[in-house]
Amino acid sequence: MPLRTEGPILFLMRISTFLDEFSWIEAALGELSAASEKARAEGRSSIALCLSGGLTPVSVYRAMAALPLEDLAVDLWLGDERVVPTGDPARNGTMVERAFADCVWKPLPRLRLWPDAETAAEAGSASSRYDAALLAALGARPSFDLAIMGLGADGHTASIFPHSPLLDEPSDSSGRPFLALVARSPIAPFDRMSLTLAALKAARRRIFLVKGADKLPALRRLEAEDPSIPASRLAGPGALVLYFGSSG
Repeated sequence: MPLRTEGPILFLMRISTFLDEFSWIEAALGELSAASEKARAEGRSSIALCLSGGLTPVSVYRAMAALPLEDLAVDLWLGDERVVPTGDPARNGTMVERAFADCVWKPLPRLRLWPDAETAAEAGSASSRYDAALLAALGARPSFDLAIMGLGADGHTASIFPHSPLLDEPSDSSGRPFLALVARSPIAPFDRMSLTLAALKAARRRIFLVKGADKLPALRRLEAEDPSIPASRLAGPGALVLYFGSSG
């Protein structure tokens, strides 16, 4: 059973701690089910999800793919991508394709992966195309039904790292916030592409999937909405943290 601790009411962000992976995964599945039911209640026949990359969410995605989700069209977008060769195991799109390879949803989800980019120069064009695709599908403020985000030990999320230019919430000449831009990581692979804070903030529901004792310091800073870490920009109302590990 999960052990739940509530963050201070002032922050309006829940922190739920789980001591076993099964309960952690079940909580994440509950968020997908809730988003699906909400869409149906509103008379919508489709939902849009934003997925995080890395290794932490793999077991959650595989479990999601096994849910009997029917009669709802689902678009799966990615929060960020690494600038690596197509098919590279480090590519988030490769991980998501594998995790949903045996998906039983009817209809099958549409994977809205980042365009291929193997160089920093190509990343600029790929980000522009992803931005345009998001704008066409979801509008200037893309209301993902559910955004699943990770948390780095340094407090980063997606590919928005401390001191990143993306923290300034850049916009185009008309004032429209960019939804996807080139990013830079302090760890390899260094060249990245990422959704911006504007795109992630607009999600109806935001959950952080966090695993491991090494993430506890960053988790405590997120709980306190420490402004020095990028993830805190996405905290507050509508945000939930699902943490699997010892609370220390």
